[in-house]
Amino acid sequence: MKKKLETTYGTTLQGLMFAVNPVKKVVLKTHCTVHKYINMRAVEILKNENYIEEYKFYREHIKPLNLGVTWADQDLKSSNHFFHLGKQKGLYGFSDALTESNKYYNKALSLLKEEELDKAIFYLGATCHLIQDVTVPHHVSNKLLKSHRRFEMWIISRLMTDYSFEAEYGIKRYKDIEEYIISNAKMSSNAHDKYEKIQDMEQRYSKLASEIIQEAQRTTAGLLLDFYEEYKKVFK
Repeated sequence: MKKKLETTYGTTLQGLMFAVNPVKKVVLKTHCTVHKYINMRAVEILKNENYIEEYKFYREHIKPLNLGVTWADQDLKSSNHFFHLGKQKGLYGFSDALTESNKYYNKALSLLKEEELDKAIFYLGATCHLIQDVTVPHHVSNKLLKSHRRFEMWIISRLMTDYSFEAEYGIKRYKDIEEYIISNAKMSSNAHDKYEKIQDMEQRYSKLASEIIQEAQRTTAGLLLDFYEEYKKVFK
């Protein structure tokens, strides 16, 4: 009964959100700029750590990767991009980042086996979006939701001029998608707690943004390597 109520609530809320969805589409291009930036920086990290073959592969296929990372936020799918560490679930009535990322990555691997490479990389991009989202504290703590958009817009306004956002090295790889999601969510929560008491908003946001965006780049680079290994098994 509880599960049925939660599902009904989610469906009702989706109906309400559909009415404001055109507004979301207006800001979607700027929002996904951050995800595209993380993808491109992750590819640069591959080059910096001498994964030259992998670097060239992703440079060649950056378009489907970024199409997937953008698609993941369209048509209310972002409602499923949350993951509460303690409860191991998302927003009430919705799916969660762990469930969705597993679904997308399994789809990517399935398409890869069918040699549908661009489609596979598209779903890899969608998976990247989710492991990047959970590096943001607002995606792993419901109590921070109100300040999510303000923090996001602060990052966008500085993205191309603040070099403290850039990670050069330090690829991080985990054994599966679940570990990527949980590890990034833990990092995100810890980073928030570390800087929460800094009174100056600019200083607090700067320290937090630098830490989480760099981690997003490093773990995205790790996932790109994981996928490339699977690619080599199919396209020998």
